[in-house]
Amino acid sequence: MAETHFDVVVIGGGPAGYTAAIRAKQHGLNVLLVERDELGGTCLNRGCIPSKALIHCAKVWQTVKNANQFGVNVVEASLDWTAMQKWVNRVVQTLRRGLQSLLQHHGVSTVKGNARLLGSQKVHIVSDGDEQTFSAKAIVLATGSSPLQIPHDPNAPVVSEEQALFLPSLPQNVAVIGGGASGVEMAWLFNALGAKVTLIEMLPRILPIIDVEVAEGLQQALKRQGIAIWTNTKVTYISARQGKAIVNTDKGDLEADLVICAAGRKANSEGLSEHGIVLNANGSVFVDEWQQTSVPFVFAVGDLVHGSGTAHGGMVEAERAICAIVRQLGGEPMMPAPSNSAVPVCTYTEPQTLSVGLTEQEARECGIEIEVAHFPWRANGAAMAAGMTEGFVKLIADAKTKQVMGVHILGADAANLNGEASLIVASGISVEQAANIVRQHPSLSEGIKEALWALIGLPLHIAKRPNRGRA
Repeated sequence: MAETHFDVVVIGGGPAGYTAAIRAKQHGLNVLLVERDELGGTCLNRGCIPSKALIHCAKVWQTVKNANQFGVNVVEASLDWTAMQKWVNRVVQTLRRGLQSLLQHHGVSTVKGNARLLGSQKVHIVSDGDEQTFSAKAIVLATGSSPLQIPHDPNAPVVSEEQALFLPSLPQNVAVIGGGASGVEMAWLFNALGAKVTLIEMLPRILPIIDVEVAEGLQQALKRQGIAIWTNTKVTYISARQGKAIVNTDKGDLEADLVICAAGRKANSEGLSEHGIVLNANGSVFVDEWQQTSVPFVFAVGDLVHGSGTAHGGMVEAERAICAIVRQLGGEPMMPAPSNSAVPVCTYTEPQTLSVGLTEQEARECGIEIEVAHFPWRANGAAMAAGMTEGFVKLIADAKTKQVMGVHILGADAANLNGEASLIVASGISVEQAANIVRQHPSLSEGIKEALWALIGLPLHIAKRPNRGRA
């Protein structure tokens, strides 16, 4: 069996994997990227991109339906699910071709096939019936994650969050299981497109990892939009009856035309422990601060490390892993290793949510004396002009150092404020320094500035209120 040598072999062509491959190549390393399916992984093909494309379609539909409030009269508008699917496929295919070209431009060798480790520095690949062994100085595992399954009758209409994006037709009555970001987005999407939606979450509230006020604010907004939300509810089984699903819960049963399971994901770590790679209790891979596994020369990034995570978080981990590999091979990285201390988390509902840094609860649990300030979007000119005034900006600052520790937003286009929010938190600049940065007027960015001025005690477009300090 032929054996070819590379400096780095990356297994998995999603955002974390292709980032690792490109960064390694930019450092002069000889790189092979292996992907068993389509380049781009779950994010591009079955997750982030198609879901956001569909969500955009739904927002356009909502805008058309409400256009008369802006003086635009639309006659006989209709929704075309098939055309929306064509738009999604066009977006995905365009980005997939772009990624292929990008990898070729950088000189990254790619192979489509199934890869498995033969040791800490060897990979066996089966591609179109052919088998080949590759050796490497370092291996980066970026094999991602898969949706968790809920016990159900095989005849019940149950799909994963990935499959829900490519349905042949729109269901009329949908149950979404899981109140994390994916589940909440699915619930908003199908409700916006006219389905009756029930969102079921086992915990006391949706979006449990973000700030409580933001999560509760979105929960109330979704209820006002017509989504039924069952929290503190455990699904025990999904049975089938006359072509419909019966969701059995500890609070009673629910009938639906379709059930979307968005109850979490599991790391694709099968077989890794056989090679001495230590796994966490949930099956994800244990790594150190440089993404190195318990086996020398083997690194892991992305969902494989978390079980479920963000694409951009995985990309940061990939850059950190390549920095470590470059040093391991006697070189010096061209850029400092990025920190994951201010990785934004967003939901693309309407209103949107953004969370960066410590939540109020986390800061208090750490014993930090904090100051908290809010700014409502109804006092922002840009939000008012667009007719999107629901929500607020919430800032958490260290009362002693005056540094911003958390930025949490509920409101229109919150996700696109993530760069400014992350920079403020990660840079460690003071509240006053951040407030003195000039923002365009009118703009949503001014909402962050106004909340910063409120922290200082000098609000401009809202009445002065005392900041909430440590309880």
